[in-house]
Amino acid sequence: MLNSKGFDLWADDYDKSVGVSEEENRYPFAGYKRILGDIYKIIMEKPDAVVLDLGFGTGTFHKAI
Repeated sequence: MLNSKGFDLWADDYDKSVGVSEEENRYPFAGYKRILGDIYKIIMEKPDAVVLDLGFGTGTFHKAI
């Protein structure tokens, strides 16, 4: 398990790690794009939807919308 320093070192390449894991369909991010797509679809189907972003991650979802 990574501590805060480990996460700091990983932060710059986090999105790249997600992409590689997704492309190779391996843990821990297999299916990540599908899940984001499902979330996006649910949000877009609801008129006047409100989304709470708690500020975790790299803003990938904001980039997708």
